[in-house]
Amino acid sequence: MQTVNLKYWSWIGAFSVSLLFWAQLIWIVSF
Repeated sequence: MQTVNLKYWSWIGAFSVSLLFWAQLIWIVSF
């Protein structure tokens, strides 16, 4: 259960980081 929870949170962390990266990239390109 602990390992599954860790994998779940690491996936959410990677997704949020990539989302922030793309948002910043789009913001830079727009302005």
